Amino acid sequence: MPRKTEMILRGVITLYVLKLLINGPKHGYELEKIISEKLNYKLPDGSIYVILKSLVQKKMVTVESMKNNKGQTVKKYHITEKGTKFFLSHEKPLIAVRNVIDELIQSIEEIKGQK
Repeated sequence: MPRKTEMILRGVITLYVLKLLINGPKHGYELEKIISEKLNYKLPDGSIYVILKSLVQKKMVTVESMKNNKGQTVKKYHITEKGTKFFLSHEKPLIAVRNVIDELIQSIEEIKGQK
């Protein structure tokens, strides 16, 4: 995937991670799997953990370490009040971007239809 596309997706993925965590705590692998299926695109290895680390540092997400049934340490991520507020603060910008994206897609379809 081109670098510009990855940069655009990173912001969207960050918000989508927060959205998923609002629905309940999740493991990094679980988040990665859900997002990859939603985008129909395999995220670069480790990228979800870079995003999660950033969210933890910004105190938007907390991490809980625990042992699984095999005795391995696993991490579960929880959204904080700050993370929820950050997510909710993006409603208006997302609506504006959605309108632009809809217009761009319409233009692409029109141009393709002319060929």
